[in-house]
Amino acid sequence: MIDRKKMTTLLINVISVKMLLTFPKIMIINSGNAAWIECIYNTLIVIGLFWITTKLYRSNKNIIQLAEMTGKKWLKIIVGVVAFVVLLINYSSIIRIFPETVKMVLLQDFKIEFIIPIFMLAIGIGAYIGLEPIARVNNMFMPLAGIVLLLSLILLIPYFNINNIFPILGNGVYSITVKGINTISLFSDILLLNILLPYCENTSEAKKSGWRAIYISATIGVVILLSYCLIYPYPVSREFMIPVYQLSRVIHLGNFFSRFEVIFQFVWSILVLIYSSIYVYALCYVWQITFDLKYYKPLILPVVIISGIVAVLPSSVVDLVKSERLENIIVYPVAFLLPILFGFYSKKIYNKRTVNEESGESE
Repeated sequence: MIDRKKMTTLLINVISVKMLLTFPKIMIINSGNAAWIECIYNTLIVIGLFWITTKLYRSNKNIIQLAEMTGKKWLKIIVGVVAFVVLLINYSSIIRIFPETVKMVLLQDFKIEFIIPIFMLAIGIGAYIGLEPIARVNNMFMPLAGIVLLLSLILLIPYFNINNIFPILGNGVYSITVKGINTISLFSDILLLNILLPYCENTSEAKKSGWRAIYISATIGVVILLSYCLIYPYPVSREFMIPVYQLSRVIHLGNFFSRFEVIFQFVWSILVLIYSSIYVYALCYVWQITFDLKYYKPLILPVVIISGIVAVLPSSVVDLVKSERLENIIVYPVAFLLPILFGFYSKKIYNKRTVNEESGESE
């Protein structure tokens, strides 16, 4: 079992880690320097969807287990395979971007072909030790990451220029509300809460973890984007590949320590490795429960190999997989709507059970 605090920090990691890579750039391309407003807008949508889910969900079983409870084996397999594909699509952007950014920032003289196998080996070892040890390590490391983020934001304040966020609506209302709706994918990792629901103490604790993770992750996202937009005017702000790394390069702590990005690189690398280990474990776990396998560890090697293949696929193939149309058809309905659908089913089972118990007592 994973307690509420560990589950909360685990979810904060999987949601927020995208903000450390190229995700802020995507939002800035959409909305200009109003990207922070776009983040707030999408947060409100996710809050509404998660509120509906929490009102309906009455079971500590995930969507795959609830699919099995309908009595149809084929439905369980379909839901499990779809969940696996959605998690892999979510994960694909990280496993492609991270090795490339490590090469660009840290190991310019290393070939990407050497970095990827080392990365795959590290996350395979992480997944092998199990979810609970990963959650403990993550829970210990997240406060340090939070302190580094807070310190960096404080040190950035002297570089803020309020004029850089004007016009306040950036590229316009349409860009924020219509074009920007796809960056709701920042929160699509909340699906992991449903997948890992059997590891939570109960549904009440899981819901509290979900709420806290959404609020804290949204705050992190808004603060990062606002800080970046206050320092870099548009369209200069859309030029940098990794905005958070660019922010870390702005900070100078005198002649003794003028490269604050070194700390950022350390924190960023550890968080991504933990994130990847969580995802590899979750992918194995989905396959395990979908096909009623006794152990998940034999699945780690195939999943890591699949991850490595995704990491070296041509950009054109990955762009097709991550296309807007495919995300609209598969990722968003599964991540946000499928838990609502099965939540409705779990509430129906709960109400039926309550009626039967009351009938039994009256007899």
